Amino acid sequence: MTSPVAAFVRVLDADALHAGVPAAVEVQGLPVCIVRLDDRVVAFEDRCPHRGTPLSQGTLCGTTLTCRAHTWEFDVRTGALLRLRAPASLRMLEARDIDGGIEVAAA
Repeated sequence: MTSPVAAFVRVLDADALHAGVPAAVEVQGLPVCIVRLDDRVVAFEDRCPHRGTPLSQGTLCGTTLTCRAHTWEFDVRTGALLRLRAPASLRMLEARDIDGGIEVAAA
């Protein structure tokens, strides 16, 4: 049996997503945070696993995103929690920059 192919949804024009600035979008009712890195675009659920604060309101330094509420830090390339004691990570989503737009795989 073959696995289903992810359906991508266009969420932004490519030129609206600036490097180093997290952006909040919605994909089929799911709040999503998108970040442009040097070599790609990454997306993850726009909520901190600690208290649900929107991560799009956080601060990005390189590939480290810091939640504004309680300073939890995540690696946006992998979703891994970088600092603090609880084992939590981000729910990553497929994203791509294609044909002048940013697309995210529907969950």
